[in-house]
Amino acid sequence: MDTVVSVKSDKNITEQIKTEITALDEILDCCSETSEISELNRKKEKICSSELTDFILQSEELSRTYGYGVDISAGELTGLWRDSLEKKVLPEGDKIAELLNQNGKQNISVSGDKVTLENGVSIDPGAAAKGYALDMIKDICVSSGSEYTVVSTGSSTLLYSSDLQHIFSCGIKAGKDKIAGTAKVKSCFVSTSGDYERCTEIDGKNYHHILDMKTGYPSETGFSSVTVFCDSGLKSDFLSTLIFAEGTEGIGKYLDSDDFQIVAVDKKGNIIKSDSLDFTGV
Repeated sequence: MDTVVSVKSDKNITEQIKTEITALDEILDCCSETSEISELNRKKEKICSSELTDFILQSEELSRTYGYGVDISAGELTGLWRDSLEKKVLPEGDKIAELLNQNGKQNISVSGDKVTLENGVSIDPGAAAKGYALDMIKDICVSSGSEYTVVSTGSSTLLYSSDLQHIFSCGIKAGKDKIAGTAKVKSCFVSTSGDYERCTEIDGKNYHHILDMKTGYPSETGFSSVTVFCDSGLKSDFLSTLIFAEGTEGIGKYLDSDDFQIVAVDKKGNIIKSDSLDFTGV
């Protein structure tokens, strides 16, 4: 998952969690040539594992519900930016436009366990893979009889308690090494997207990894960070990325959701949050 994973639990389940994450990494890591998703991206048609097909179907359902600000079919575009920024050069505008135009849900089809990719697209699960892994880890917590487990993958965290009334205190990042405040929440998944991680400076400007699917360039949205709390790891990961990419003008329609809660920090340090969220600023 290209991150450090930390585990704190009342049960000795660290090795089970490590095994699960390693297995999912071998399925969902599009940067590894030997992963299952990389094989699918090369062949464009493949009989896939239940985990990969499940991830694709759940991601597509979220996009249908909330919009294609997160588009798993944009693997060629995200790969272009990833390779270019590693070399500290900007991609050519014509190439960005070409790859942006080939994206779209119509280019991914799932029939049973067979996945087909059309129009040259590749799948990049990076916007939600960590959250999906945490969904699988929660199952381990439940089956082990754990009363308390916290698993962090950096940008996404599982806060698990068998006591549904247990309250966790969760620090909210406002930027690199900056804390906006603390949220008090019951068992849930927490995901944060921000422009302060995985940045590359070119000609005096920072370029981060979250792309605007309208322009094909890194999002310039007015946010420093967006954090989402909900009962699904994949959904929290997906939504934090999508809401960040859509920007400050679009956040209003998400604040009163019954399914998730939000706290966001804009470039001026202003806090925007769901009224239902118990949050205390620093």
